[in-house]
Amino acid sequence: MGGDETRPRRSPLATILRGGSVYTVGKVISDLGEFVLHLLVSRWLGAGLYGLFAYGKTLAFTALLLTNFGGDKSIVRYLPQYEDDPPKRAFMLALAWVTSITGAGVVAGALFVGAPLINSLTLDEPTFVGVLRLFAVILFLDTVANLLYATFRALEVIEYEVFTKRIYKPIARVVCVGAALLFGYSVFGVVAAMVVASVLTLGLATYLFLTRTDVRPRLRSAAATRGSVKQYYNYSLPLTAKEAGTVMQGRLDVLVVGVFLSATAVAVYNVSVLVAGVLYVPLLAANQLFAPVASRLHTQGDRDELVATYRTVARWIFTISLLVALLIGTFRVELLGLFGPEFTAGATVLLLLLVGQLCNAGTGPSGYLLMMTDHQYVVMANAWVFGVANVVLTVAFVQAFGLVGAAVASAGVLALRNVTKLCEVWYFERMTPYDRAFSKPVLAGLLTVAVLTAVQAFGPGGPLGVAIGGLLGVAVYVGTLLGVGIETTDRELYAELFD
Repeated sequence: MGGDETRPRRSPLATILRGGSVYTVGKVISDLGEFVLHLLVSRWLGAGLYGLFAYGKTLAFTALLLTNFGGDKSIVRYLPQYEDDPPKRAFMLALAWVTSITGAGVVAGALFVGAPLINSLTLDEPTFVGVLRLFAVILFLDTVANLLYATFRALEVIEYEVFTKRIYKPIARVVCVGAALLFGYSVFGVVAAMVVASVLTLGLATYLFLTRTDVRPRLRSAAATRGSVKQYYNYSLPLTAKEAGTVMQGRLDVLVVGVFLSATAVAVYNVSVLVAGVLYVPLLAANQLFAPVASRLHTQGDRDELVATYRTVARWIFTISLLVALLIGTFRVELLGLFGPEFTAGATVLLLLLVGQLCNAGTGPSGYLLMMTDHQYVVMANAWVFGVANVVLTVAFVQAFGLVGAAVASAGVLALRNVTKLCEVWYFERMTPYDRAFSKPVLAGLLTVAVLTAVQAFGPGGPLGVAIGGLLGVAVYVGTLLGVGIETTDRELYAELFD
């Protein structure tokens, strides 16, 4: 079988770059599929039934962040750590499976049984009870599938995760939902079609796991000791609490806007969040395989390699994100205008959110570095402290300053959280992502700002101005990076990949 034992070991940077590239392709396809899915349901069923669909999906997706009980992160942590100890590796995988599947059963069961109560407290639509119960089934299936995706990541065969989760699953959903709509089914039939898509996806992921990997979960082994169990839950449970804090920081600001402002304000704010979120993609892509690589290097005691990898990956993330931030920030009014003239009111909001996301990108994979070096309680504390701060400040600032206040609170908390992570990485591990190489994208960014400002001031404006500014901005940015010289690590990586 084609497990990780049979693969030649790539350098850490080559592994992360390969994983990030594959993930980015899959992410584009996945987002496109999600867009088509929502477009089909909203256009075919109308706003009222689409609201039932969207609300149930949001509840299930939010619960999905908690049902793994840290199992996915634990798999990514321990499978690389114990690659030379197969019994311990198999036992840790089994613990992750048992814990997560049990947790998924409890949470999905509670959602299924409590559907009438949730409906009475929220939408109060009889149809929503059945819809929510179907989403509870999807929640359970997707939790199990996430364990397989995490296993693929831990074994550094991320292409299997991307193929099943990012490509096959959205296509299966669009096909199944499209067929349900063509046959005249309403919202219940649509969600039932999504259940079918989740079953098909889980089946494919299971097939790849059984045929393309060698690791198997096993509870009964010499590694099944009280110490191993304590070690596992000492890692996984804090990360479960961390996810609860993440929900408060990353998902409640839109809800708060909806509570205190109008539906139009929610729409404007949500679009700004969506556009600013583009800056998060490079960090997400790099994190896919940075985690198992960092775990392996930390376990092997290869500190110099870990520091070099951390710095290079952080520079890559910042370099890409800075260019994207400059282009979006400069032409933010034109971009928001694509959604409709009323959305240009979010220009200041978008600019503030871009600053927050750029701070996030500028600290690199610091959060995963803390997790992979056994500082999971610190990560948990960060999530809760800044999650609570985000809720409190957003409530206060929205009432005082409206939409801009929500953006100030969200961006400010995100920036402060990332500065805190930098300090923690230095305090606990004596590592920093910054070196002299970081000055190169900063210089390129300053020159690009000058060019983009000139285009805005003296250019033709409109779509033509955006096109000219975008092309010139990219040319100046890339040209400056090439002019100041490519880093030795990047040259070596290029040689490894292409020579």
